[in-house]
Amino acid sequence: MKRITAALLAMVMAMVSLQGCYGKMALTKKVYQVNGQVGDKFLRSLVTWAFIIVPVYQVSALVDFVVFNTIEFWSGRNPVAQGEKAFQYSENGDTFKVHAQKSGDMLRYTFNRYHGDTYLDTLTVDWNVKTGNSVAVLREGNDVMQFQAIRSKGGVQVTRSTPGALNPGGQIAALYQ
Repeated sequence: MKRITAALLAMVMAMVSLQGCYGKMALTKKVYQVNGQVGDKFLRSLVTWAFIIVPVYQVSALVDFVVFNTIEFWSGRNPVAQGEKAFQYSENGDTFKVHAQKSGDMLRYTFNRYHGDTYLDTLTVDWNVKTGNSVAVLREGNDVMQFQAIRSKGGVQVTRSTPGALNPGGQIAALYQ
């Protein structure tokens, strides 16, 4: 009886202390994404049932709510939500597969563009969130173009060049204020 009373008391204290603690539920979303990546709809349905019977969703939601969302509530950061994200979207018949990765003050976005099943090009953007400076590299087959955006006192200076272009004529620069 003492164990049940202690467990109920702990649950009530947790409910009172976690009041208003609504976070990203990042762990539960990642489990859901794993299930969503199963290609066959019948197999995906089977995995969903398995995740419900073996309480994968329930445990991930509980851990999210009690641990990670509480950390996010008090610190402002969710440790599961940080790091990497991957998604895709389509526009005008092209599909863009995007991979975002954060490491310290640096963010790296990689955009792979496809038309149907045909690979077209890759754009990689490295952005320093602290300084605001960024470097982007566009690869189309054997062609490579590099863009650089640097904050300056007068605004943002954007430079475009092809690697190996050492002469000033091989670079184009613009200043945006």
